[in-house]
Amino acid sequence: MSISSLRSEAKAFDPAIRAEVDLNRVLDADSIITRTRQANISSVETELMKDQLIRTESSRFKSRVLFITTDQSVLKTGDVTQQFFIDLEVVFDEVHIMVLGRRGFELPHSVRLSAKVWVYTVATRFFFQLPFATRSLAQNELNFTDGFRADIIVAQDPFESAAAAYLISKRFNRPLQVHVTDDAFSDEKVFVELAKENSWRLRFMHFVLKRAQSVRTSTESLRALLKKRYKHIEDLALLPRFFNTKALLALPPNPIEDVFPQFSFTVLFIGDLSTESTLFRALDAVRPLLRTPSIGFVVIGDGSQKKHFKERAVILGINEQVLFLGDLPDPLPYLLSADLLLVTDTSSESEDLVIKAAAVGTPIIMAETPVRRDLFKDGESAFLCPPEAMMAFSDKLRRFINSNALRTQFADNARTVIQNRIEDNPDLYRLAYRDTIEQVLFNIDVPPSINTTSSISATDTPVVSPEPRPTVLVDGIEMKVPDGMKK
Repeated sequence: MSISSLRSEAKAFDPAIRAEVDLNRVLDADSIITRTRQANISSVETELMKDQLIRTESSRFKSRVLFITTDQSVLKTGDVTQQFFIDLEVVFDEVHIMVLGRRGFELPHSVRLSAKVWVYTVATRFFFQLPFATRSLAQNELNFTDGFRADIIVAQDPFESAAAAYLISKRFNRPLQVHVTDDAFSDEKVFVELAKENSWRLRFMHFVLKRAQSVRTSTESLRALLKKRYKHIEDLALLPRFFNTKALLALPPNPIEDVFPQFSFTVLFIGDLSTESTLFRALDAVRPLLRTPSIGFVVIGDGSQKKHFKERAVILGINEQVLFLGDLPDPLPYLLSADLLLVTDTSSESEDLVIKAAAVGTPIIMAETPVRRDLFKDGESAFLCPPEAMMAFSDKLRRFINSNALRTQFADNARTVIQNRIEDNPDLYRLAYRDTIEQVLFNIDVPPSINTTSSISATDTPVVSPEPRPTVLVDGIEMKVPDGMKK
């Protein structure tokens, strides 16, 4: 036997190579590959069977959802992400969460977070094994004698979670919805260079989104990007947004600590530094202000164009007073400490930013959008500028810095606007979140085992939502109707 033949034979027994070959077969030919996996004995079926003793299964009226995610904060007690899923038990019959990762973090058993919420972990040695291992976990944990437990499969990202969710949806004939909340993949070349697994992630994404029938995005820019790339997706919509304005309004308007002690006046910019960013316009607008050494311009954010924006600051001669702080996990202390927020972006992310800044009392100079025109009055609660008018931004920056009264006026009036106009009701948000997921049941052929029109049983308690105040939707943001106006 030749040396090359021996090498080929040795490769056949390499588990990494064999797993990769299997995955390539699925991605290239959409075939079904069976992989078995030893799983820990779960108590889920036992607990659910106890529930069935007092419930008439045929009269169930709320759906059961399986979420697939890579966010390991779901496992942290008290974390906001874990609490988010626990709160969903109010609107869903059951909530199952599978957390994907690499070996070393997995739980010994499934964990019951609350009465109707379970979390499981799946971890593999090799990244490309995750979709198959997750399907095996679903087979072992959720496929009971009366059938597969979940009615809907939801992938929380378009990468390995989506690949796993797709395999599960195909195996058990369940509808799939994919959530896309990050546009890091928009520049695929840069994305691949960030991590060695990212080339696989792109393959997962393209494979699943070419077949997905229901997709939700966190921003309008992402929705437009996916609509352009994957024209076949008819059920493509924004996820509902929740603004915890009550908590923000409760914060003191003056920061406890000044995080910019080196400047006497600080202009802040927060945004994704991608090809869609308008930071170049903001840099041009603040340039006249930065002739004064005590004024600083702070940029929070990261992205593929960060290097180019730094070079632009050097060209403009303002790099000594421009601070690039990167993508911070909690920009709130910086928002509270800034003297002014400059918003030249018009994306849905920047709409969220404007609402948060107004709620904490940070004065804002911003580009006009329908939401902002409806909420704020130019010169009273904020300064509004035509989005592409750099000179208008520069002029209003100069007017603001030369009028001490505007800082207090804008802060007080903007907080009043948020308090009176932005709807802050977590119950309504959860209902909207449920509705956007369950929409997938009406867009495809629903398996007979999923009853979407059945009556309510005596043991089930319907969700009673509070009487909502009159509201209008402007670009996906729910806003209270001002007094004296009809809905």
